Order: sequence, then structure tokens, then C-alpha cells
Amino acid sequence: MVYGGIGNHAFDQSVLEIANNLTGLSLKFTHVWHQRFPDGESAFGLEKFQQIPDKDIIIFSCPINDKLENELEDMITACKWQYGAKSVTVVLTFLRYRRQDHEEKQQEITRLRWFIFKLKNIGADRIVVTETHSLKNTRKFCEDCEMKLFVCDPTPQFAEAIKGTISSSGLEKVRIYSPDYGSVGRAITLAKLIGTTVVATPKERLFGDDISISSGFNEQEFISRIHAEYGSEVSVSCNLAEIAGKQLWMREDEISTGGTSVSTSRLLRDHKASGVHLIATHAVCTPGWKMKLFPDNGRQPFNSIWFGNIRPRGDGGSSYEESTGGRINEVDLSPAVAGTLVEVLQQISAES
Repeated sequence: MVYGGIGNHAFDQSVLEIANNLTGLSLKFTHVWHQRFPDGESAFGLEKFQQIPDKDIIIFSCPINDKLENELEDMITACKWQYGAKSVTVVLTFLRYRRQDHEEKQQEITRLRWFIFKLKNIGADRIVVTETHSLKNTRKFCEDCEMKLFVCDPTPQFAEAIKGTISSSGLEKVRIYSPDYGSVGRAITLAKLIGTTVVATPKERLFGDDISISSGFNEQEFISRIHAEYGSEVSVSCNLAEIAGKQLWMREDEISTGGTSVSTSRLLRDHKASGVHLIATHAVCTPGWKMKLFPDNGRQPFNSIWFGNIRPRGDGGSSYEESTGGRINEVDLSPAVAGTLVEVLQQISAES
């Protein structure tokens, strides 16, 4: 049985339709009643709850705020402990607390760890996520609590979407740029699909959104570390002189205010890049993001911008309020999530 309707239901419907086409199944969403008691307490409930016992339940959720997170927790708990579901799989089209994953920062609560532990403890058996901030840390936290993790890579959808723009630039003038080590894996994956190379540098945050290339870094050690983790199939350079006259593509996991990305674009243009393009999977889009990406002075930091549609922009307000009149290219990532969902369905079938 499949439940959804919390956060980004139109996207979820597209994912399920594609998964049905790939598997020959005919899964349908079972309705969720969204209601509240007069005093404001949640009263939403699950239709056909009588059919849940001993079933494998799939819940789609995009918990971008407290309300949606609370609803997700209620659904997991009710399915597993009240109605007796055999298993619960949560398709998290957006992973909340994804950046609060640094165990070494004792002054910061490691909220991603506790969020994953909480989902496990209230009844989730599997989670599906799309492009986490740190796959290493997310995987570790899941392993620590024996949560089964499935990770969706949307890079093929982005590569397909931008191929026309790449072709018009001429592939020989295209480079994928990684502003720090954490982005190198995404950059290499995109470069493989496009057939180009990567320029990568370690960044240093100066003040606020301002960044610079880390001073005194050892280029050979940096490249060796990249090759040790990602292989050497794709050529990686640290020489910013190579970007002169080139079209640079930045591949980010998310866009928040956009300030750091704009600062990075400025740095690349200072090194004579002829164009800078931005790709972001998760459109977090905190207040002020449009002022950064589309400044009133007319000096646009990016030649083109590409956002995934995996979550609504902003904090769940009107989609029109967060729109830009077509200045951003929205890329449909539902095929990528559907492909990962098929893997989950195959595992469920194998375990039955």
C-alpha cells in the first residue's frame, strides 16, 4: 500500500506512475484525510487502515517544515505499531537536517543522526533519499541504527536536460567546476556523462557568503585524494588558468540563499570564465534567494540556472510566489526517484 499527500504530491504521483510503467504494477495512492480538531490539533488519518496489517507500506514525504515532519512521524508510527504493517519504507524526496551531520562539531546538535534514529525507532525500515549533502555521513548514521538506505542519483536527468546548452557552447569549451572537495563526486559524475573534465579547488569561507581558494593547499595531495576516492577516469585539474574562455558548470546539491554560489561565480569570472551555469538538485530557497541570483543591477551571476523539482521552493508557500517568470529551468527528477523506488520494490519482493 502507498500513502502520500504530504509536501509534494504532484511529484510523488509522477514517481509512482513511472515506477508502475517500469514494473508492470498498478500501485495507487491510498487517500490521506487532512483534518484538524477545532483546537488546532492534528486529526488527519489513513484511509483503508484495515488493510494495513502485514502489508509493506510505502510513504512519500517531503518534510520541509515541522508540520510535514510531524505528519510523517504520525503516519510511520500508526502504520507500524497501531495497524501492524509488515514493513514501512519512506521515500524522502527531501532529507531534512542533511547539513547537521558533523559529529566533530560538538557545539552543534547532530540532528541528521537523531532524525534517522527517530525514523527507525518509530517504525521505518527503509528510507529513500536523493543526493544527500554527505553520503558518507548519511550512510554511517543509517548503518549505526540498521536503517536500510537507498540513494537516488539525479545526475543523468540533469545531463539530459542541459545537453542542448552544452552543444551550443561546444563541448571543447565546457568544464565542470567543483568549489570544494565535497562537491567533487557530483562534478565527476556529471563530467562522465557529458564527456568533459573537472576543475576542482578547495574553498575557504572568508566572511558570510564570500569565499576564496584555500591558501597554501597542496595541489598534488588534493588531486591524489580525489583519485583515491573517485578513480582517475575523469581528468581533474586545480589550475584556474585553464578556465579562461570556458563555460563553467557548477553542480550543487542544493541552493539556499544563493550567496555562496554567486560568490563562486564572481571568482570564476575573475579568472576569465566566459560563462558560468548553476545546477542545484534541492531548491531550498531561503528568503532573499532571488535577490542574490537575480540582482537589480542587471549583472547576472549565471548564464543559466537549473533546479530540480524534487521539493517545492521555499518553506511550503505559494509556488507562484517562489517562481521567477521562467528564468530558471526546472528539471523533472521523478524518473530518477522512480528508478530507485523500483530497487526498493524488488528488495521487498525478494524478502517476501
